[in-house]
Amino acid sequence: MDAYWKYQGEKERKLYAIVDAFQQNNGQFNVTDARYVQALKIFINGITELEYDSHRGFNMLAREFPGVGPRIAAQMQSLDELRHATTQIHTISQYAKYFTGMNEFPYQFDRAWYLSIPKSFFEDAVTSGPFEFIVAISFAFEYVLTNLAFMPWMSGAAFNGDMATVSFGFSAQSDEARHMTLGIEVIKFLLEQDPANVPLVQKWIDKWFWRGYRLLSLLATMMDYMLPQR
Repeated sequence: MDAYWKYQGEKERKLYAIVDAFQQNNGQFNVTDARYVQALKIFINGITELEYDSHRGFNMLAREFPGVGPRIAAQMQSLDELRHATTQIHTISQYAKYFTGMNEFPYQFDRAWYLSIPKSFFEDAVTSGPFEFIVAISFAFEYVLTNLAFMPWMSGAAFNGDMATVSFGFSAQSDEARHMTLGIEVIKFLLEQDPANVPLVQKWIDKWFWRGYRLLSLLATMMDYMLPQR
């Protein structure tokens, strides 16, 4: 636990030093094109809310799991997801001072039609069982979406002059590797406990990878059409 707080604290200090420099130099006016700002609107409206929903789901698991190991793992991921949501909000808040469409993202998340696919993904995952939730989020979602969101998309942000967004993306990616490990280990645990779990786990993987693939349309639009330089 001590190592976790120390490691996360170091990442926070580095991240906010870059964000402060970005704000002091009005970095929001140095991006390449208005299309990039539109992509940030999709990010704050569509992806940041997913981070918070993931935090809520793992927070519930941390309260309900009886074992110390699963409880701590769920608690750490819950804290990670809450940190990701807050750092994204803090970073993009500089844009919200000058551009419309970013300051009412909780309101938009419940009403914008194009967000129905990511919204239903997480709502269905949270209301499923605890092990299916981990397969859906820590395995399917983390492997399918977050590698694209926090690596190539953030590299695209760098090409377009947004170093603050790059920083929160790379800061989050080191957490995602740990989240993927949790998903893999839970699947291994379920398969080792009883051979009868194999068709059930396979059903979950087929279901949530397909839904994750549909969710990629949101990120694909941002990367293919809204990055002037990539």
